[in-house]
Amino acid sequence: MRVYIKEIDGKYQLVNPFTSEVISEFTDISEAVKYALDNDLQLPLRAVDGEFVIDKDGNPVYINEKGILELADGTLLEGFRLCPRCGWIAYWKEILDEDKEPRECYICPHCSNVFGCTPEPEEIGEGD
Repeated sequence: MRVYIKEIDGKYQLVNPFTSEVISEFTDISEAVKYALDNDLQLPLRAVDGEFVIDKDGNPVYINEKGILELADGTLLEGFRLCPRCGWIAYWKEILDEDKEPRECYICPHCSNVFGCTPEPEEIGEGD
């Protein structure tokens, strides 16, 4: 079963993402994580800084058994990749590069990393 941790007034609640039912309450986040792990409850993806990853709408993001990003209900997150710098989810978006040329890239809203752009920047050849 998937769960997420919600902080309210300095307490950490383990919550069912489907019913919003509070499963248990803890004084420390590490207690909540330990309880989830000990009871085979799946927590959302955690970024490098320890934060639980959420999508643009504030929904917790999980990784399924095949390593695919999805929401609690199993909805696949297409057009997203994990940011190699911080571990958050990055979104596919068109940007203008330094030469004002349009490129599609993954942009991480958490650390502002830009990666995986297409088309790739052209390599400048060495002189003839």
